[in-house]
Amino acid sequence: MSEVDLIPWGDDNYRGLPKRILDQYGILRTDGGVVFQYRNDEGKVVGQKHRSDDKKISWTGTAKGVAGFGSHLASASHHEGIAICEGEFDAPSITFATNGKVIGISVPNGAQSAAKFVEEKLDFFNQFKVIYIATDMDGPGEAAAKALVTLFEAGQVRRVVFPCKDANDTIQEMGSMAAREAIYAAKELRPDGIKSASAYQGLVLKPPDRRATDTAFAWWNAKAPFYDNQLIVLVAGSGVGKTTFARALALGLMESGHKIGWIGLEETAEEAIFRFVGLAAGIQLHARQNYAGLSDEEMTRIAQADKFVTGSGYLELFDHFGSLDEKVILQRMNYMVRTLKCEFIFLDHLTILGSGLAQDTKHLDAMVTRIRSFIAATKCTVIAINHLNRGSSQSKNMEDGGVPELHDIRGSHSIVQLADTIWALGRKRGTQETHSYCLKNRMLGRCGYAGSFVFTEETQQMEQKWIDPAGLF
Repeated sequence: MSEVDLIPWGDDNYRGLPKRILDQYGILRTDGGVVFQYRNDEGKVVGQKHRSDDKKISWTGTAKGVAGFGSHLASASHHEGIAICEGEFDAPSITFATNGKVIGISVPNGAQSAAKFVEEKLDFFNQFKVIYIATDMDGPGEAAAKALVTLFEAGQVRRVVFPCKDANDTIQEMGSMAAREAIYAAKELRPDGIKSASAYQGLVLKPPDRRATDTAFAWWNAKAPFYDNQLIVLVAGSGVGKTTFARALALGLMESGHKIGWIGLEETAEEAIFRFVGLAAGIQLHARQNYAGLSDEEMTRIAQADKFVTGSGYLELFDHFGSLDEKVILQRMNYMVRTLKCEFIFLDHLTILGSGLAQDTKHLDAMVTRIRSFIAATKCTVIAINHLNRGSSQSKNMEDGGVPELHDIRGSHSIVQLADTIWALGRKRGTQETHSYCLKNRMLGRCGYAGSFVFTEETQQMEQKWIDPAGLF
């Protein structure tokens, strides 16, 4: 190793650490910085890490083959645990604070490479019954802790939470007692998402925090009402009326006092308003050239419907026509839910997103995954319209009264896996009767034929019916 001009430590503590601890770890003081000596199991110096006062780093030798700074001091028979740090001054701080009961060692190159470094030395670390993760109290330190915990057995790892940035800062600012208390207060750390059932003891003694909202269709409610925190998918063949049906669902929710976010990518906001008001008034409006021939009573109904749809505050619309990147859609959905307090988001339709990229099932899978993550984060309910695979035999049969299978749904892998409820509509050609089927029901498990309705274009009315399923096939 290179020769360095040493400066005596003196009698005073350095960075809150006594001379005996600094000497024990082999920390040398030089003109303009410090040197950390990395020793192998035999105590031989194999690497020197030079750190200047302005925190510039250089090396003489290497840390390869060494389990960490201070690892030559560690013994499973003499120490009740080992603490993994990301700074060389933190390692002796741990040892000092615990009077040598817990030995501190440091990885050589900081938090980002901590897990990779430790993984290569697992045989060494697994000698110790308890592993204390004492990385810094910042983003990189937390990321390192989450990566490190996955390397060890269940119950072996504890996370030290210091009141300051790290062990040495805690000693300097609050004293060794504060560092000691933090170390011995360390709690078991598990990988993200892994929890013991004991953490939920008593949870079921209170009813679950769930909301079930009825729709305007009794036969739908009997199968699966709208639960919060769910992705509901509605599929049908072309021209069967899935958007009209979705609009009726939305209007029914509004009439029950729920706020709706409507994202209709196949119509402008103005077109959507005409259709919503017409549905509420029971009068077809969107295809009229004028209102000639309408009675005073009908005009009054239109005015009342307009006041409700546009003046109640229950409807927010996204004014955009055509394809759009899903990131923009998710941003707008987030604003609708978090800021505007929409409880239900209607998305018409999934496969138009991404400027045609949604034709690629991989892209659609990724998009649905993002939507599902959004639902989990906001606890809202999303009702999404989707299409059937083009060329599917069922895509034709659905337009003539057939019932699709789950694999006939475009992007079926992600939708079938992530959707909580999947509904399908079918109508026999030449008839007005539309039949509904529940293809998936995660909450209640009730699937199959649900009920039927007849939609009359002129009156915008949906007459609910029950038809014997045996007569449908």
